[in-house]
Amino acid sequence: MIGAPAALCLAMLVLLASRSLGSFDREEKLIGWRGEVPNDGILEPEGTWMETIAWRPRAFIIHNLISAEEARHIVNEAWPQMQRSTVVGDNGSSVLDDYRTSYGTFLNRYQTDIVKRMEDRVAFFTHLPVSHQEDVQVLRYGIGQYYQRHQDSLDNDSPRMATVLVYLSDPEEGGETSFPELSEWAHPEMAHKYGSKFSECAKGHVAFRPKMGDALLFWSYSADGRTDDIASTHEGCPVLRGAKWTTTIWIHTLPFRPEEYDARTNRFRQPAPFKDPGLCFDSGGPACAGWAKSGECEKNEHFMKGNGLDLGNCMKSCGVCEPCDKGDTPCIMNNRKKIGFLAFDPSELDYRRLE
Repeated sequence: MIGAPAALCLAMLVLLASRSLGSFDREEKLIGWRGEVPNDGILEPEGTWMETIAWRPRAFIIHNLISAEEARHIVNEAWPQMQRSTVVGDNGSSVLDDYRTSYGTFLNRYQTDIVKRMEDRVAFFTHLPVSHQEDVQVLRYGIGQYYQRHQDSLDNDSPRMATVLVYLSDPEEGGETSFPELSEWAHPEMAHKYGSKFSECAKGHVAFRPKMGDALLFWSYSADGRTDDIASTHEGCPVLRGAKWTTTIWIHTLPFRPEEYDARTNRFRQPAPFKDPGLCFDSGGPACAGWAKSGECEKNEHFMKGNGLDLGNCMKSCGVCEPCDKGDTPCIMNNRKKIGFLAFDPSELDYRRLE
């Protein structure tokens, strides 16, 4: 016969056992499965966290990676230098092509404290050091702009094994990052959770609609680390309403330009002074006027006027741009557009509603 103290202990054990089956939440029961179990009304956690959306390709959402203030800082740091984006040509050089119609520029690794914070967070969630990251590419896609399907990895000694796209704005429609080749959601119900508002470009595929502050991580290589994953083929769908701003961080198998990274470690490298080309000036100095009169604008067009990728040295004297009064923003932005730089409209980024 069981005594009173023993009976009491047994009753408590039974009670605890019964509670243990029902008191743990879904995440405790299925550790590591967040994103593979459909959301059944349980509130998603606050803060920065990672969700698996696909195994073909291996793709994950890093929710709330950066704040609205940090996104604004990155845009303001980048936009004055943004030009038409290029693609890698047959000989490895950068060339303009309608395959890609965005505007873009690069920020140095650790260029500012906020850029450093973002890069450090990416390293934390990917388990890959910042030394393997390329400089940060900032892109802006306006209405109708896109990037056709492609793969990120390059055939060299240190290929890009992973890509992190950090979204700096919320386009109203379109602009999804879509995986059109053999992609599969981690769980069928994710197609409804994330795909209910997809544009036609993204429908039927694993894709992610840009959300300011979130990041999309995907791997270009299969789990063996050697084989290109065809399912990582992706495209930037056309923006249908609003504007899409992103940063791209490519991560290599080996340290990327380690000598540059070592020089910047524990200190910020200030970029060279940048004079807005929309102001219309001759970087070649007073000699430009004489060169222009002697016909050099036509004889030496690349040097004098530029070519859409490189700024000319005598753009003012050659009439490539129009001198503007101080503070004449429409004039300055019109000049920027003429020579292939972004004509920035700050009103398209309304961060106040996100704060």
